[in-house]
Amino acid sequence: MSDDLIGRTLGKYELRERIGRGGMAEVYKAYHPTLDRYVALKILHPFLSEDPEFRDRFGREARNIAQLRHPNIVQVYDFDEEANRELFYMVMEYIDGPTLRTRLMQLSFQGERFTIPEAISITQDIGAALAYAHNRDMIHRDIKPANVMIDSDGRTVLTDFGIARIVSGPNMTASGSMVGTPAYMSPEQGLGQPGDHRSDIYSLGVLLYQMVTGSVPFDADTPIAIVLKHVNDPLPAPTELNPDIPEGLERILYKALTKDPSDRYQRIDDMISHLDNLAVASTIILPPRDGLVGKPSIERPKLVEEDTPAFDKRAEDTQDLRSRRTIQRWGCLNWLIVLTLSFAALGSGAYLSFNGALSQAIPMLPSVELILTATPNPDALVEAETEPTDDLPAATPTENLEATQIAATLEALSQLVNTPEADEPTPDLTATVIACDYDYEVVSQTPENAIPYPEVTSLTKRVVVLNDSRCPLDDDSRLEFIEGDQMDGPDFVEFNQDIEPGEEFEIVLNLRTPAYTVQEPIVRSVWRMVLPDGTQVGPPLVFEFTLFQE
Repeated sequence: MSDDLIGRTLGKYELRERIGRGGMAEVYKAYHPTLDRYVALKILHPFLSEDPEFRDRFGREARNIAQLRHPNIVQVYDFDEEANRELFYMVMEYIDGPTLRTRLMQLSFQGERFTIPEAISITQDIGAALAYAHNRDMIHRDIKPANVMIDSDGRTVLTDFGIARIVSGPNMTASGSMVGTPAYMSPEQGLGQPGDHRSDIYSLGVLLYQMVTGSVPFDADTPIAIVLKHVNDPLPAPTELNPDIPEGLERILYKALTKDPSDRYQRIDDMISHLDNLAVASTIILPPRDGLVGKPSIERPKLVEEDTPAFDKRAEDTQDLRSRRTIQRWGCLNWLIVLTLSFAALGSGAYLSFNGALSQAIPMLPSVELILTATPNPDALVEAETEPTDDLPAATPTENLEATQIAATLEALSQLVNTPEADEPTPDLTATVIACDYDYEVVSQTPENAIPYPEVTSLTKRVVVLNDSRCPLDDDSRLEFIEGDQMDGPDFVEFNQDIEPGEEFEIVLNLRTPAYTVQEPIVRSVWRMVLPDGTQVGPPLVFEFTLFQE
């Protein structure tokens, strides 16, 4: 599935252009001629549609998502399949605007960040969407900037409930699976637990933290290291990164990003209410843990009311108990993970990377879906101790639950590291760049360089480029403007897809020629192709136009 679908008809829809690609699907801008409107078509990758369980789950989730009606949730109109090509797709509202990820990158590129009121407004909109979904027993589980869009009217829209699960239904995230994006994943998700609505609250807290500070709270060179930081490391003080953050907002961040779910906001409505009144938020009582040194800590207010809708209080209490036990027991086992991965990494030089380290100019982590699965071995599990409780009825022993999840998570994490060879050297990024020999070749461009073009006229510059490297170009690679006349073009254009060696891809720039002058009849615009870590690919790309007056 690729650009060969562009120009074809799928059901009632004419596919016009591909606008995104992820681990589960490709997204196309499509046109419905009868209704005279554009829609977004999310088409499953063919290899996924071969799995009968996945196909059933896709249909079930599509029906659930299509029932959501909220101004801050992308509307799903329809879902269908084309049997001949075995294509399964969802038809969604087309959002004409950038993702929050793109806005964050633009601001970082300019050395700026969201203002406090802007960040609060976006967070409240996302929170309202999540509150609506949570009250209908739906959890997103993958809140991240790439799944938030801002339309042309400034409306914030939450997208991609593709991994949403019905809380009251079967547990789709079995022990040993981690579904989400490491930089925004809650500690319990990182430990292989399915999580609940409070996991969404944690991820929303990470988004808010990033908007007001300009960076995510935890980053590292590998997804595993990021997950472990979420589990273990204290939250870096937001005001150390942005001294202008009000005390009330900082306390909201600490509350939302507490590692133990029972210490977080229990309902997202409470977080929204505090965002509405930072003066009240400044009185939030914080628990004496998670590295909150110097923060006042007295009795915590109870945030869960007895009549909280859509959630079973006993189930929530049980989840709290399990989460606390798991986090307490994780301490010693966590060292086992660190030591295992460290020895394996040192011995083999096996690292997960995304074509280089993170860009210093753009302090963001790549949007990487981390889906680790493993089947635990019951014989290898350590029998966990049972702890009598007063509030839970006696039942069939479940003492191996936490041990099962932790052991499965260990096994899943270990699959990321190859069997070491004793004599293999530790790789370095410089050697990787040299070995990849990053370069490109311009196959064609329209309009051609130096062609006469009228002044003050809009134009669409299309450049077909061949990846002439020995390695793929990561989907977070971009073309960015560096000098000359920007011609009202963007600061940068993201690739949004992995470009394999020898593969051609098209870059489209919407530009506008400047006014003609006798002194400078030729306009020159210089751009460069860069990897996520800022490494330049090949020479700069130069566009030239000879202007004339009509």
